[in-house]
Amino acid sequence: MTKKEKIESTARELFWKHGFKKVSIDEICKKSHVSRKTYYTYYANKSALVINILDKLNSEMMLLYKQIIDSEKSFSQKMNEIMALKFDLNKDFSMEFVADFFNPDAADILENFNKMVAESMQITKTFFVNAQQKGEMNPELNIDYVMWMMQKQMELCTTPELMSMFPDAETMSRQLSLSIVYGIMPVK
Repeated sequence: MTKKEKIESTARELFWKHGFKKVSIDEICKKSHVSRKTYYTYYANKSALVINILDKLNSEMMLLYKQIIDSEKSFSQKMNEIMALKFDLNKDFSMEFVADFFNPDAADILENFNKMVAESMQITKTFFVNAQQKGEMNPELNIDYVMWMMQKQMELCTTPELMSMFPDAETMSRQLSLSIVYGIMPVK
């Protein structure tokens, strides 16, 4: 593993557990056994490292997401796989990590995150429109409304009130996703 990979791996582990706000560059350097000078060879600051890690994670997830959407499976199977992918992604995130995205001190990270979300939402909207045209999704649903609800749910993730309802990011993600996909009806 290269020094850069050690930094990224260590940072990812620490960020997921404690959030990126609480983790210092010194802590990352110490745990990855690299000097600050080595760290700054690769990253101008901590935000640059966070953005790099998130960009790589987003690229991996978007590839998997697109593979699911482009598969020949039924809409229902695709939705189940998408939700499983989302839950798996969130299983290691602490609530501190989730909260840090919306910290006013992390404007550059939030801007980058919002770009990733916008890309994902556009792909999801196209997926839903196509599914609705094929008769696989409720034809009475207004797709723009569904997308708006999904966006509003994401915004709610920043509220301490909602975050306090769940022990971890995976549980919160699961509840939000299930409420959009199934509403109050039992999962079949």
